[in-house]
Amino acid sequence: MADARQRYARPLDLDLGTSYEANPQNLLPSRASRTALCLWLPTFELRLELVRSPGLDTTSVALLSTEGGARRTVWQVSERASEAGVRPGQLVSQAVSLCPSLTLLEPDPSHYDAAEDTLLEVLSELTPVVEPAGRGRVFLGMDGLGRLYGSPPNQVLRVIRALFRVLPGPLVAATRAGFAPGKFGAWVAAAGARPGEPMIVPEAGLCTFLARQPVTALPVEEATLDRLERLGVRTLGDLLRFPAPALVGQFGEEGGRARAWASGERIDAVRPWHRPRPVRVALDFSTPIGQVETLHGALDRLLERALARPERRGRSVAALRVVGRLEGGGSWMVDAVLRDPIASREPLAFVLRSRMGLLPPPRAVEALAVELFRFGPPSSQSSLFDRKDALGRPEEGRDLSDGEVPHSLRSAVRELKLRLGHSPLYRVVEVDPLSRIPERRHALLSFDP
Repeated sequence: MADARQRYARPLDLDLGTSYEANPQNLLPSRASRTALCLWLPTFELRLELVRSPGLDTTSVALLSTEGGARRTVWQVSERASEAGVRPGQLVSQAVSLCPSLTLLEPDPSHYDAAEDTLLEVLSELTPVVEPAGRGRVFLGMDGLGRLYGSPPNQVLRVIRALFRVLPGPLVAATRAGFAPGKFGAWVAAAGARPGEPMIVPEAGLCTFLARQPVTALPVEEATLDRLERLGVRTLGDLLRFPAPALVGQFGEEGGRARAWASGERIDAVRPWHRPRPVRVALDFSTPIGQVETLHGALDRLLERALARPERRGRSVAALRVVGRLEGGGSWMVDAVLRDPIASREPLAFVLRSRMGLLPPPRAVEALAVELFRFGPPSSQSSLFDRKDALGRPEEGRDLSDGEVPHSLRSAVRELKLRLGHSPLYRVVEVDPLSRIPERRHALLSFDP
């Protein structure tokens, strides 16, 4: 049972709002795909490092975690290191004591992200429905592709061939593929498939296939899996012996979802992936920089440049990262997700400096980059009164009081009227400015340009 849990160690993050019962009456949202193909490359980051250093492929290798500090841990391990007892999450001292010949590699997050982005771009040429689920695992929507690529085996073969355009041959050979209705069935099929041997589960055989799988394949909490094991539930078929009300009474809504997944009643569709184009600025140093004060000064300069880029379009920043290219190879990355979007430099710099204080670069930095990759609403509404025409060209020489309404404001009022049925805006008009009664000096009139 422990081996099965280790195989499904990467939990499947399913969108709880995109489940569809297995009957033809239900309609999927626009561009969602019921048939899924899961591509999974275990230890994706470590395999990328071994491609850059092929001489280490036959040795015991471990990839260090991205978290800094004195007590660093192991992130991913090779098969030879695993045979020696090295496990992910162990301290470096423990791993070296178990395997003295262990080779430790520094992580390069920017290299991994670049490889993943290139992979997603290639897969997007085959199907418009691509949903990443972490580095090394991606779901493809395959609905309607039979007319282009033929039978399911031919569809999988076409996708595997496309991987050779961006990945080396050893990585493509190690990729596992699962084809089934819904993301859960496709993930379970990929996790149980052998490298180079895709597992295809037809619609009629989904329930029979899932019944043989271990209960650890369920994307539920670890405590729920422990309780199911104590109840003698070893496979998904054993779970079906319990009625749905009993599972809901014991485990809450999670118990009902687990039974729906195990019986094949719940089909999670593949949703298309949308990633907004980030705003990225970089700065190269003539000599590697190790002083924190110098890095902070460079960070301030990069933030000013990033916030001034026209691609930001006045939007506030909800998430950003700082990436550094380290001396001697490798990279260092720190992410910051903000609770409330911010548009000014000082608060953003404070957040990044705090994160850099907790996770400092392990070595001197040769180049530094700031990336704004998630945005919030516009930082101000001054653009609503910009003097621009319908084509976006600026209009000069007139004020709003002259009677000419800006195109942006006219569009906003039109949208409000469509939603509310009337214009909720008013304009102030002078009636009797010399009146001794303040209420008679001005009046409010409905603003409906």
